[in-house]
Amino acid sequence: MNFCNGMKRTEIWTPDIVLKNGVKKFEELGGDFYYLQLKPDGSVYWWPFQVFQSKCDMDITYFPFDDQFCNITFNSWSFSKYEVNLTLFSGGLPVDYYNYVENSVWDIVSTGAYASPESEVESEVTFSLHLRRKPLYYVMNLILPIILLGVINLFAFVIPADAGEKMSFSVTVFLAFAVFLSIISMQLPINSEKTSLMEMYLILQLTIGVATIAISSLQLRFHHRRPKRTVGRFLRGLVAIERCLRCKRCCHQSDSHKNGDYDAEDDEIDWNDVSSAIDFICFWTVLVFEIAIASVILIMLSNKVEYIL
Repeated sequence: MNFCNGMKRTEIWTPDIVLKNGVKKFEELGGDFYYLQLKPDGSVYWWPFQVFQSKCDMDITYFPFDDQFCNITFNSWSFSKYEVNLTLFSGGLPVDYYNYVENSVWDIVSTGAYASPESEVESEVTFSLHLRRKPLYYVMNLILPIILLGVINLFAFVIPADAGEKMSFSVTVFLAFAVFLSIISMQLPINSEKTSLMEMYLILQLTIGVATIAISSLQLRFHHRRPKRTVGRFLRGLVAIERCLRCKRCCHQSDSHKNGDYDAEDDEIDWNDVSSAIDFICFWTVLVFEIAIASVILIMLSNKVEYIL
């Protein structure tokens, strides 16, 4: 005889299984409107359905190319392992993908499930998820604009001091970096133990932006100084370095006299030459620094990034 009877949860005893690592509160698995099936051999089958919010320790170091490993743990809140023993079915997949809906932010790389060993005080069942973030959105909307802003920041040293837009250009780029830093901060969970490489890169870009504003301020002051003021030894040295880098012949000419004696070419150095030398030296210095920062970040990500964009 094929016997199968359905009973409501309020009509039969069910274990109080709860999500151990829930976000807000302990919530018992299943609702009162679910039916349980009784079989002729005395076994009872219960297939509860529920949406949970579980917390997970996030490692944001490699954001947005990060992998996260999250556990969802269930146990009986009121009963010991001798009264309620939670186990897993032998065989089959650890997690059923039948009702799974594709997510636009995360991919499920792998899943696992295990029950607590007999030596443990509590009887628990843990489901593990290996999640991988989809980086395309962040690459297109965050990483590429930040890299382009870093390139644009170099052109603050290309704009002539007479143009009048040098300071406003530097401040605008600096504020753009600050906006992107706030956007990334909103995308990441609050975590004081680990810092994202992307945040570190933005902080370095902000530091370069502050240095660019400070150097541009000094440069504009030098540019508008009275011609009668004598150019100091250090600033003459900057002009000599700039001429040496631009033209080796100029380097030999400007180096013809030592110990404070300058030739006729050195005597012609004015404050416009100083301003131009500062622009030239700072442009190449910042360019080398930008390449070094990008290289270090790429090396740190080289063993992590497994995506083909």
